[in-house]
Amino acid sequence: MSKLFSCPAHKPQKNNGSILVICLWAIMVLSVLAMALTSFVFQEIKFARAYRRITLSLPLARSALASVFYLREKDPTAQYDTMQELSREERIDFCAGNSLRYYFVDKIISGENTEIIDEGALINLNTASIQILKRLPGVGEDLAESIANSGMRPFSSVNEVLLVEGMDKENFLLFKDLVTVYGSGRININTASKGVLLALGLDNDSADAIISFRSKNRIEPPVDAFALGLEPEYGIATLSTLLDDLRRFTTLGLRQEQDLLSLLPVFDVRSEYLRFNVDAYFGEEKGSHYSIVIHPATKKVISWREE
Repeated sequence: MSKLFSCPAHKPQKNNGSILVICLWAIMVLSVLAMALTSFVFQEIKFARAYRRITLSLPLARSALASVFYLREKDPTAQYDTMQELSREERIDFCAGNSLRYYFVDKIISGENTEIIDEGALINLNTASIQILKRLPGVGEDLAESIANSGMRPFSSVNEVLLVEGMDKENFLLFKDLVTVYGSGRININTASKGVLLALGLDNDSADAIISFRSKNRIEPPVDAFALGLEPEYGIATLSTLLDDLRRFTTLGLRQEQDLLSLLPVFDVRSEYLRFNVDAYFGEEKGSHYSIVIHPATKKVISWREE
């Protein structure tokens, strides 16, 4: 009697345990396969997006470049470039939801502040005198002489100045946003930062006066530009009356006036070289960003960097 009832009681428990183990192993295998498949799908999606960014962003950027060269050639206010004009973000829409946005300056965001840097308003490392170079933050007379007398001058890139004897990264970071290696050395007074104006030799009050004046001086667009719907801008349209305009705007000392007069040959009211920034978009998805230095007068691309 005990044999009849003991043997059947143990066999089902053994079979149930084996089935449970097999099921657990099957679940683990399926989970691994699912994870592998998910990873593969995500990689495919990532590759597809990267491929689309590579294949579409570059043609969009080239289209923007062609449009910009044409627009700069037909610019009704070609005699001057204001901060308002260069920092304005423009948009071009294409088919299939593709679009691009561009502007002509570098926008450096630091906390809640946005610093605007125009390529045409920077001090040229290749043409600046020792007197100007030594007034750059972190430079000083010894380092200015090393830069001016360096065998690598003319520099083809701002970063090359890091190879100058005595230069270190900490000093370089203090002035890198104030210098360029492009252009003839003329500086757009409409977009020059206070740091650039001080390095050129103006004192603090003169620099503040110029920045305040250009932000309040209203420039009426040319008569034929009204048909294009252009709005008045604020800045300096000509250097010929600048000193008289500043005299009416504020009080300048004799030394301040002399310093300003001596710098008039260095200043300009437009930017010879421009840093053209363009972002490609596919619907709401952002593609590549391009930072391009151009010379609109000759329609040449001087530098091209993809980010």
